[in-house]
Amino acid sequence: AVVSTQSTGGKPLLGGPFVLVDTDGNTVSDKDYLGKWLLIYFGFTFCPDICPEELEKITETVNLIDNLPNAPKIQPIFISVDPKRDTPELIKTYLEDFHPRFIGLTGTSAQIK
Repeated sequence: AVVSTQSTGGKPLLGGPFVLVDTDGNTVSDKDYLGKWLLIYFGFTFCPDICPEELEKITETVNLIDNLPNAPKIQPIFISVDPKRDTPELIKTYLEDFHPRFIGLTGTSAQIK
């Protein structure tokens, strides 16, 4: 994967190392997920339509993959893009309606950026 280190207007920098906080208040980094198959969604809990629909699609996808023999275990992850409103507690409650393996992550604005 190619990781960009140059900031450009209107385009997020995806990939690379990160340090965030999970819904139990634990600090996690990209290193905690090395060797795992991840399905990551960037969203926010105050999203009325698109986010819940997409998280439901991820739930269905993970369930389908779980039923395939010899398929890797997929780890769904929700990363908030609204760290000012999305507290770890709020994200935890929000994700209760979706796949039970969902991990919610947030951080400061600088960490999310």
